[in-house]
Amino acid sequence: MNQISQTVDSWISEEEIPVSTALKIIRANDPWHGMSEEEIEEAKEFIRCYILRDFELILLIPIQPQENDFWTSTHQDFLESAFNTWDFQRDRKPFNKYAYRIRKILEQVRDLAIYHSSTSQPEGKANIQRRYETLVQNEFRDRLLALVERHQRARDEEQRYEIRKMIAELNRRIIQCQKIWKDYAHWE
Repeated sequence: MNQISQTVDSWISEEEIPVSTALKIIRANDPWHGMSEEEIEEAKEFIRCYILRDFELILLIPIQPQENDFWTSTHQDFLESAFNTWDFQRDRKPFNKYAYRIRKILEQVRDLAIYHSSTSQPEGKANIQRRYETLVQNEFRDRLLALVERHQRARDEEQRYEIRKMIAELNRRIIQCQKIWKDYAHWE
């Protein structure tokens, strides 16, 4: 058994053994190197007093007792927050989730286009092109095709008009994606 452990130990070089987590890092430029904890505390206290010497005159001015005019509630249901005030609620506009989603999709298209322009390998460019096409397909084209099908089946003119508006919006988004791709993907 001893011979086996010696053989295994000979296979492993000392550089490959991981460092123990109990070791303390010693830096050559450490100002406290070679000092005990008590000496370090005394040195820090000296530095603190030396720095406070510059503010000695200001610190001699007596501090006036302040009356805190901020009221606190002892009621359990009351939550104090700057966001609970009427001033915050009055200036806050309703959050448009659709516009935020579209903005993030367009940012993603721009990032893919920049990534495409900075990649030098043809297969990498093809993969990024495929990711762009899949993104546009999933976000806009699939819905567009479903709306075209719904438009063909719609009998009411008002319903057709609403569907045409949605189709125009999706077409505009696809064209916007193509423009971003054209602007960023083919940098030289």
